[in-house]
Amino acid sequence: MLDLYYWEPNTFHLKPLIALKEKQVEFTAHYFDPTRFEQFASAFPCTNESRHNREYEGPVLVNGDAILCGSFFLLEYIAESVPGPELSSTDPYEHYRTQELAQVTGTALGIGVSLLGCIKYLSPVLQALDQELLNSTIDGIEPVERRARWLELIDGSLGAERLELIRHRLGKSIYWIEARLCESPWLVGDRYSIADIEIFSMIWALPILVPEMVNKNATPAILEYIDRIKQRPAVQSALAMSHSGRPQECFVPGIEPSRWLGL
Repeated sequence: MLDLYYWEPNTFHLKPLIALKEKQVEFTAHYFDPTRFEQFASAFPCTNESRHNREYEGPVLVNGDAILCGSFFLLEYIAESVPGPELSSTDPYEHYRTQELAQVTGTALGIGVSLLGCIKYLSPVLQALDQELLNSTIDGIEPVERRARWLELIDGSLGAERLELIRHRLGKSIYWIEARLCESPWLVGDRYSIADIEIFSMIWALPILVPEMVNKNATPAILEYIDRIKQRPAVQSALAMSHSGRPQECFVPGIEPSRWLGL
């Protein structure tokens, strides 16, 4: 039996939920709240790898003695190891394109979307907490890069220049996705795959998060794509696993930008 430790179905946490639902496989879901630092509880499954994975507060999948992390790796693992409908291509070129999409576009989205979402929704929550207690908790977070992401959400130290560069790179990813969807209904190959789960999970909240970038005039293909994928029963089932009822407003620090984009 698979055990998935997840938070609100948005961005990184949404990916494995959709994949498992698409596979129609039974799994045990364990909800945790990373904004309350429940991922550091003694009972939370972790290894040195999961403790230092690049997505920080992302989901964890447990299969027997194996503890797996990294949301795109979870997509690949579920697609290739779990019985059910095919979610990945056996064509070598399409496999390469999927990897490229995750490493280039997915990384840029993971940085930009999670950061802008945290600034809009998470920072006000953190700033309203008891700062002494909050800082004592954050002081114990390792590695230091992970700790820094939380601290800059509290003290607003990101800086306008870095934020503008992140928004610029997010805009380039959005432009590429729009152009691709104008050519094909799917991002890689001629059918729905983990490439679509990867990108949909990162962009479905963008019309609310950055309406100036994603709207009916600038990105009609993306809006149609979001609506089409949201109609899939597996996606609806995954989104229904929200505890807050507002998963599109739930963000935690994502991929650390200084290591992955040189920011």
